[in-house]
This record gives sequence, C-alpha cells and structure tokens, in this order.
Amino acid sequence: MKPLLAFQLRRVGRNRQYLLFTVLLPALFTVFFTKIFGGLASGPAGYQEEATRYMVSMMAYGGLGAALGATIRLSFDRASGWLRQLRITPVPQSRVLAVDVAVGALLTLPSLVTVALVGRFVNDVQLGLGTWLALVGVLWAGAITFVALGLLLGLALEERAAGGAMGFVGVVLAALGGLWAPVEVFPDSMRTLAHAMPSYWYAELGRDVAAGAGPTAQAVLVLAGFTAVFAALAALVAVRRPLYAVAG
Repeated sequence: MKPLLAFQLRRVGRNRQYLLFTVLLPALFTVFFTKIFGGLASGPAGYQEEATRYMVSMMAYGGLGAALGATIRLSFDRASGWLRQLRITPVPQSRVLAVDVAVGALLTLPSLVTVALVGRFVNDVQLGLGTWLALVGVLWAGAITFVALGLLLGLALEERAAGGAMGFVGVVLAALGGLWAPVEVFPDSMRTLAHAMPSYWYAELGRDVAAGAGPTAQAVLVLAGFTAVFAALAALVAVRRPLYAVAG
C-alpha cells in the first residue's frame, strides 16, 4: 500500500495544471482580494479583518479544490486503463480507494500552507503561532468532506464529464459558499442557500479558529453529515460500478 501511495502522490503532484489551480491560483486570489477589500477597510484593524477573512476563504477554496482534483481523477484512471492494470497486483479495490483518500487528504496541505504563507508574509496577517497551526490543521481535517465528494464524482462520472464537473462544482461551492464574497453582502435568499453549502461551513471552521475560538459544534456536525452522505453514496456507486469496470 505504501508504494502505491507514494506513486500516486508523485503522479498527481507532478501535474502542472493541478498545482496551478489548487496552489498558485488561491494564493494569487488571496493577494487580489486583500488588496481590493483591505484597501477599502478603515484603519489597520479593518485591514487585518479583511486580510484574515480572505486568507481563510482562499485556504478553504484551495483545500476543497485540491481534494476534489486529487480524487475525481478516478474517472480518468478508469478511462486510461490504469485501474484495470491494478488487477494484476494483489491490491484490492478497498485499498485503492483508501490510497485515493490519503492522496486527496495529503495534497490539500500544499495549498493550505502556501496560502497561509502568502497571508502572513505578503498581506501581513498577524496571528499567533498556535493559531496558525490550528488554522491549517482544522482546514486540513475539514477537507475530508471534499475528498469524499471527489470520490463520489470520480466513481460516478465518465472521463469527459469529470473534468467539467470538477470545475463546475468548485465554482458553485466557492461562489455560493461565500468564499469569493462575504455572505453578509448576499440577499437573504442567497444567504440561506450559502448556509446549505458544505464550503460555507468549511470556511467557517477556519474563520472561528482565526478569530481565536475553536470550531463550533454546528460547523463540525454539518460537515460530518455531508461527509457521511458523500461517503455512503460513493460506497454505493463503487458496489454498482467497480473500479476495474471497463469505461462506458
């Protein structure tokens, strides 16, 4: 299992498009949004609030994008015949899925850490060391929700649909979950919709920690519920459509 995990990490980690959209783009967005909205803030305290808000939002955006991108590729692996090749190895389907979960979780870290470093050294976000560590840790743990969602999509969709689905789902989660604009500026109906998005509660974990508090029970329970639903649906799809099945 360890050799397969190491191989998959290298394979996904070398993908330049993956690194562009999950590491570089969120880091650039952090600078962009902070310069715009932080520049409109009143005084140093207002700037810190906006800089921290958008850093956390872009950490969440990068984390969910990395988790989705690392796991939805199951559809590409099926189409390419890679998963069928694994049949000649003694690795059962359950371990292949476990490796993909581990890859999805581990590959969220570069995005989270990069955006945090940009927030600290480019945008001058001021947090204590313990808060920085807790912020990265809680968003890393929360990304499991989107690992489960990526597995579901990767198992259910064909190759041609998967790429578009990843982009569409990522944009919807970011836009409606309040990652690109604060939920406070949404109309009431849109605010209600935002609260139904797992991305909102994922970012809320980080916002609570950055504010010096722990994650709320509501945020944890909502994300746990989404994770359970996505994982259960992924398990059902895996039973009906095994990883080694021929595409189509």
